[in-house]
Amino acid sequence: MSLILGLAASTGFCAENSQAVPEVVVSADRIEEPLKETTAKVTVITKEELEKKNFMFVGDVLRSLPQIYLTAYGGPGQTAGALLSRGTKSAHTLVLIDGFKVNDPSSGMFDFGSLSVDDIERIEIIEGPQSTLYGSEAVGGVINIITKKGKGKPKAGLLVAGGSYGTSKTSFELSGEAKIIDFRINALHYYTEGFSAKNEKENEKDSFKNTSFSSKIGFNLHPKVRLEFLGSYNYGRVEYDDYNDKEAVKKSHSYLVGAKLDLSFLDNYKQTFSFYKNNYQRKDYTPKGWFTYTRYNPSTEGFSWENLLNLNKAYSIVFGLDFKREKVESYYESSFSNDFYDKKREHLGVFLNNKVSLLNDTLILNAGLRHDDYKNFGEKTTYRIGFRYLIPKVNLVLKGNYGTAFRVPTFDDLFYPGYNNSNLKPEESKGWDLYLEKDLLQERLVLGAGMFYQKYKDLIQFNLETWKPQNVGKAVIKGAEANLSFKLTQNLRLKANYTYLDSEDRDKDKYLTYKPFHKVRATLEYSLKKLAFLADYTYTGKRFANVDNSKRLKPYSLVNLSANYYVSSNLKVYLKIDNLLNANYEETKGYNTPDRSFYAGISFSY
Repeated sequence: MSLILGLAASTGFCAENSQAVPEVVVSADRIEEPLKETTAKVTVITKEELEKKNFMFVGDVLRSLPQIYLTAYGGPGQTAGALLSRGTKSAHTLVLIDGFKVNDPSSGMFDFGSLSVDDIERIEIIEGPQSTLYGSEAVGGVINIITKKGKGKPKAGLLVAGGSYGTSKTSFELSGEAKIIDFRINALHYYTEGFSAKNEKENEKDSFKNTSFSSKIGFNLHPKVRLEFLGSYNYGRVEYDDYNDKEAVKKSHSYLVGAKLDLSFLDNYKQTFSFYKNNYQRKDYTPKGWFTYTRYNPSTEGFSWENLLNLNKAYSIVFGLDFKREKVESYYESSFSNDFYDKKREHLGVFLNNKVSLLNDTLILNAGLRHDDYKNFGEKTTYRIGFRYLIPKVNLVLKGNYGTAFRVPTFDDLFYPGYNNSNLKPEESKGWDLYLEKDLLQERLVLGAGMFYQKYKDLIQFNLETWKPQNVGKAVIKGAEANLSFKLTQNLRLKANYTYLDSEDRDKDKYLTYKPFHKVRATLEYSLKKLAFLADYTYTGKRFANVDNSKRLKPYSLVNLSANYYVSSNLKVYLKIDNLLNANYEETKGYNTPDRSFYAGISFSY
């Protein structure tokens, strides 16, 4: 799925370049706020970092993070879900693009297999239960992807890249500002011959082709009024390996349109009205498979009304409502019979969040409440509390959170012909976290550490005896995290992160699947005036690939290198080596991953 319409983010700043203006996060509390004022555990990936490491897809970004595990069923274009450390499955990760939900209502997850990085300004990952502000799906956390906005004088940009597996990529962008208008238009084409998705004797190539167009146009009608229109179209064709068919093909189309209106006539009060609609169509052709042809057509349309009221410098309130209408049309054709379902549901959620600063802004308290009503399905109320305390004299930050969350059953859970259960209840969760952070050596060295705990009940699991999903699961996820950022010299910087997980399926007394016990990431960056060199190391520990823990995946280490040479302020060339040590590993049991790969590219703007 391509980038979807939503809230414009004009507030993205790289941490290294934020001396004059504080780094801002827009998703932790649904408002624009400095990162240092949030109580939640938030990770920010900036546009500058994306460009330095020359990522092609968002999935490549996420798989390198210690708090995320990507379950990919092969190479680019293949289905890939993001599993946050706090969640038990990909459907427990809510994905937002410019503030709008893009999870597939039929499966509950978002597919990162083909989402490119070209339009992205920043990526924000908020960990822990977040249903109080975002409703269903935000059980393990939220990934908010914020797209670029046109800035400065009008300019055109061109990127051409290629490399291993017959890969080629061309991206064109036109953006800028002119009087009251700002605009960005992007077009992209990507192709790769790929490699066999499944790890079997047959070694045929599974190719992937992707073409997308997107735009964001804003009108600053008044210093206190902004109107914005957004839209995108995406086409993808990917070959994949079905259970019985090595020549399966998936074709997808999606279009997205929307508008946003910001009103801030009063200095202490701001309103945002957002409207959107997206439609996604996927067709699977598996002539040798069980189902010879399937068609999914999920669509979502919605409206949001957000309000920010600053009663004084120390106290602010965020409140509003979300309305969403989801619909799924599906058709299954097999040699035995043809089945289909055509269902829809509506959702209304109202939320309130309070934030107060005390003790000369050294103590920040955060508390919120939300009520969701799914028509013909049920109601749910969630809450969260959090704090952030800067301990004087020692310059030590302590912050913690406690919250509840839920996830409603997916359309497939409720309506998939022959394998559904219409009596399912929502999954429920509650959890807490506690973190410490300390600046040393005049902020050249930053150390952090923390722990978290999350408990689940009524998890929806597929029963192999009844061949239907049931609310039978219970799980507990405990873990610890540590991180450091060390500016060794003016030109050399080291960043490292570590996550430990102890995840237990209490219903089966086993470990949860695809939850690595250990994951480590370290990045070393060296930069001169025109040259930037990055070495990225990721270690992923042992995981189990099935519910009875009889199949396990071996630990593996990946080393990726990226070198950028800035010929001028408008011209950059780069070389990238992925999987330098040619590690043989699996992200999903039975599916291949790339060998050592080489890529080169050139970007030019005028």
